[in-house]
Parts: sequence; structure tokens; C-alpha cells
Amino acid sequence: MRKPHCLVNLLATVAVISAGLVTLVGLLSALDSAEASVASFLVQIVAVVGAIAVLIGVLNLFAVHLGRMGARRHGWPYSLVVVLSAAGVIALRVLDRLDLWSGDLEGERMSVRVFESVQVSLESALAALLLFFLVYAAYRLMRRRVTIWSVLFSLAVIAVLVTWIPLEDAGTLADVHDWLVRVPAGAGARGILIGVALGTLTVGVRVLMGQDRSYRS
Repeated sequence: MRKPHCLVNLLATVAVISAGLVTLVGLLSALDSAEASVASFLVQIVAVVGAIAVLIGVLNLFAVHLGRMGARRHGWPYSLVVVLSAAGVIALRVLDRLDLWSGDLEGERMSVRVFESVQVSLESALAALLLFFLVYAAYRLMRRRVTIWSVLFSLAVIAVLVTWIPLEDAGTLADVHDWLVRVPAGAGARGILIGVALGTLTVGVRVLMGQDRSYRS
């Protein structure tokens, strides 16, 4: 029973490495070359598979929550909210694609507008919660143990909060806020993005070398 499993892992590894190398060569080749065409075809296949995976995920979402609602399990009203929200978004998207809006809504994309409204509201709520979380975290750090890092964290929180206050003739505070956003915060964001890029590159190299854990027997 062990050999078929090893053979499947070997075939999967060979297929993944071959597809990855062909795609890499095609992306590095000229746009009108045969290698680029093959790479584009493979990328389109991946996009189609991803779309099918999203569709299966949506169907699974409906199945799970409809089953929970039918069995009246604990928290089933939340499942009702999820199902109604998902169905509403799908319905709005279908109406947008059919261009059935008229009057003042003609040409509008209501699904995008609703999504942005909900997204902005959620981001605002999370930002407000993050404010209290940072202040409480600074308080806990200073109460537990006073170190140079806890003091630096507390000073950074205070500086950011003070510079956000809309005061008149606050040119210095505006300059401090601009510096904090551009230099320390910008450097941290770039560091995170570089780390994500290096992690993605490492995973890709491991897959191309056949060292990924998913294909090991």
C-alpha cells in the first residue's frame, strides 16, 4: 500500500516542477514566443481552477450554514445573517452584470458600492478598537516592567495619538506625524513586504526543487 502512494507523490512532484519551470521560462521569454504562450496558458488554467475553488467554497458555505439553520444549532441566527449577506451580494452582482438599474442608479455598480460601504465601516470600527488596544498594551507594558522597548513603544503611541489631534497652528505636530508615517511606519511596512516576498520566493524554490513537504511520502 506504500508504493502507490509514493508513485503518486513522485508524479505530482514531477508535474509541479515541470509546470513551474515552463511557466518561469515563459515569463522570462519574449511576449510573442512559444514559451510565453505556454506560460500564459498555464496561468489561465490556474485562474480557472482558482475560480472553481471559490465557487466550491461558496457552495460549501451555503451548505454548512443552511444545515446549521435547519438543525437549529447554537448560533444559527448568525448563519442566517451569513446566508442572507452572501445571497444579497450575489444578487447585486448579477443585477450589475445585467445592467438592470435605471434612473439615478443607471450605470452604477451597486455591489461595489455596498462592498465599499461595509468595508469602510468595518475598517473604521477596527481602527477604533486598535486605538484602545494600543493604549491598553502600552499601559500593561509600563506596569509590568519598564524597559527601553516598553518606553519606546509608549512614546510612539503617544506621539501618534497626539499628532492626530486636529489642532490649529499645529505645523510642528503635522511634521512629526508626517515623519512617523513616512520613515518608521514606512520602513516597517516595506520590511514586512520584503519578508513576504522572500517567503514566497523560498516556497517557490522549494517547490521547483521538489523539497516541499506536501509532495513527500
